Amino acid sequence: MSIELTRVDFRLIHGQVITRWLTQCQITEIVTIDTALSKDAFMQEVFKMAAPKGVKITIVDIDKAVELQKNGAFEKNRVMLLFKGVDELSKAVAAGLKLEKVQIGGLGGGPGRKAVNNAITLDRKDADTLLDLEKKGVEIYFQTTPDYPSETLQKAVSKL
Repeated sequence: MSIELTRVDFRLIHGQVITRWLTQCQITEIVTIDTALSKDAFMQEVFKMAAPKGVKITIVDIDKAVELQKNGAFEKNRVMLLFKGVDELSKAVAAGLKLEKVQIGGLGGGPGRKAVNNAITLDRKDADTLLDLEKKGVEIYFQTTPDYPSETLQKAVSKL
């Protein structure tokens, strides 16, 4: 048991995409690492209701996530770590969260963002943050769903 998938998706727990990854990776627990959400009891309930039956949902801030990892909590289940955005991911790694691979699944739209893989957009700020994480030894790749091909960070950034 361990971290089976670390994913960045601005939608967090949502519909078929998450369900497909849960099945693909045989996930039994989703740990959402999001400081704002960890303080919002109402939205936590909304996300817990969106999760498939039988999947444990844990919502924590960065410090708690690092503590859980150090105490071996991620070794008890087949865990998906879920982040809403690149900034929170970067802060978690800086705080001591140990990650080997991170899947970028959705970063939302907006001014200055360009589609680089399927429906995944990227801007220069997120690209630089992800490139910095890659320099620290974290493999970054883009993939929306299990049946859609993955793409390296380098290839995605080359499209900016």
